[in-house]
Amino acid sequence: MTFDTEEYFTTVDVKHYAYCPMIVYFTHVLHLEERITESMIYGAESHDESIITPIAASLKASKIIRGLELVSDKLKVRGKLDYLVITKYGELIPVEVKWAEPERGVAKRDHKLQLATYALMLEETFGKPVKRVIAYYTRVGKLISIPLDESVKKQVKHILASMERIVSMEEQPKSAIKPSRCINCGFKSYCRPGREE
Repeated sequence: MTFDTEEYFTTVDVKHYAYCPMIVYFTHVLHLEERITESMIYGAESHDESIITPIAASLKASKIIRGLELVSDKLKVRGKLDYLVITKYGELIPVEVKWAEPERGVAKRDHKLQLATYALMLEETFGKPVKRVIAYYTRVGKLISIPLDESVKKQVKHILASMERIVSMEEQPKSAIKPSRCINCGFKSYCRPGREE
């Protein structure tokens, strides 16, 4: 049986929801497009092979797969992983390259949850547990290894269920984020942060 994966959410949707649930409402209910910012263009262009070489060495990689397309029919989500590192011990480690800076030295929550979504898809595809994920922050050259536990994976499943509810019920979520997050948001022109409901 084949599924129409065009109707599936993406790992970017999960990242957007974790950043601000309103983004999912704008993109999937109102069908608005994000304004492309200069940093988004630069971020898309900043993935070159020199990035993965030191990462592969530090992880003792036996194989690296770049741009791996993943689909979960169980979770109804899809995405294209920057790199899958398979260590010489057979460990699967998803790696995402971010043109950003970590938050106070740790991976940003939205990046962590996006990577955890990839981990769940890898587990479904390969039938092996994924115990950690890696975010590489190019602006500061920092590699952050993030251990995964069941609570993080449950957060991803909760987010996917919440996104499904937003779309199926056409339900506008409450925006409860810090106004500082809205500064560089590509949806700022559609949204009025700080408005009292």
